Amino acid sequence: MSCDGLPDAYLEARLAGALDAELRWQAAALDCDGMRRPDGKGLRVTFTGPLGEERLTLVFAAPRLAEGADGRAVPVNVTLIRAGGAVYGTRGEDKCELDEVRQAPLPARAGDRDRRRWRIEARGFCLEPARAVGGEDAILVSRFDFRGQLAWEPDPPTPPTPPTTPR
Repeated sequence: MSCDGLPDAYLEARLAGALDAELRWQAAALDCDGMRRPDGKGLRVTFTGPLGEERLTLVFAAPRLAEGADGRAVPVNVTLIRAGGAVYGTRGEDKCELDEVRQAPLPARAGDRDRRRWRIEARGFCLEPARAVGGEDAILVSRFDFRGQLAWEPDPPTPPTPPTTPR
């Protein structure tokens, strides 16, 4: 995972609580990726970068945002994963929001075949913290801005409907 092919990728975010930090990650020190969510609903964008001596991953999952769609006031789940395994999640799409999100097509690269690539730019905020899974700690991502990329695999084929026979 890298931001290869997107030299202007970045993530900026303000964290408070179990982590108190102002993130300003640029493409050179940043891994980023994006894809359709595993359940097929919406998309998710992932950013990994340095936080002192450790690495931190932020995942933004927007179940209501389609491929290529722009939007305002889009609900988003935010997950933070600290190197070593601590996981924090907002646990629902009613705690964070993308104020504004834009997607633009990126040129295909060799080997992409039918994969479609998009640049995604968004800014947003959370009103409630991401809570530690199995713990008491919490991290509030009070604001965030990012530019990353998405790769959409070809749509899965729709299985044929078996013919019905009269009874």
